[in-house]
Amino acid sequence: MFLPILLQNNDIFVFRAFSKYLRVVFHIIIIIISISLLSCGGSDTGKSEGIIEYEVSYPKMDKKNFMLDFMPKKMILKFKDNKYKTSLTAGMGMFKTNFVINPDENEISQMVKLINKKYILTLKDDEIVNSIDNLPAFHIEQTGETKNILNFNCKKAIITVDNESNDAFPVFYTDKIEIENPNSTNQFQGINGVMLKYQYEKYNICMQFKAKSITFTEVEDKEFDIDEKYEAVSEVEMDKEMQEIFNSFK
Repeated sequence: MFLPILLQNNDIFVFRAFSKYLRVVFHIIIIIISISLLSCGGSDTGKSEGIIEYEVSYPKMDKKNFMLDFMPKKMILKFKDNKYKTSLTAGMGMFKTNFVINPDENEISQMVKLINKKYILTLKDDEIVNSIDNLPAFHIEQTGETKNILNFNCKKAIITVDNESNDAFPVFYTDKIEIENPNSTNQFQGINGVMLKYQYEKYNICMQFKAKSITFTEVEDKEFDIDEKYEAVSEVEMDKEMQEIFNSFK
């Protein structure tokens, strides 16, 4: 007669103990999650360092041109502390070019490697301004439209180039990637954000870039080092070399 009562009391005791244990575990989990969020800086931070991979296409090149297979198919952009570097490879690795941009120093370095040749062009301050002034001018029209690219809400602008054909193309950019003044050293200075889709034409080659992946991860400082083995050349000499290279792809 007393056994069922003892079992019931024991069940209540076990239930209360188990409930207390669950509350303790729950509080521990909440603390761990809170610490994790603080250490990650929440969802709006931690976007000042990482890698963006772009798909490269050639909208003005004949799709049947066999040299298209040798053209760069992707561009890698690495960024950290407002510095960034873009890298392109073509011709099965025979041609490589890197741009290292340091907005804090207002400096650009372009390194070009073609088989056994290595050249570097460095521009700073007024030299950058003069270089940009030699490019065709263009107008920027903000459309007020947006587009989602890789979960980033990108603003849309229309670029119209002052050239013979008055080329016009859309640009999509975001201000949620933490690179301060990302276009301060190029001709897209009027675009206040990181471009995830845009177009660029030089050396008679039109290249279109579209971001395919964005990874916020640690980038080593040495990525932005300048290789001293590269031979310094003038902008005129670099343009001549680059024009010859891209002419070979036509």
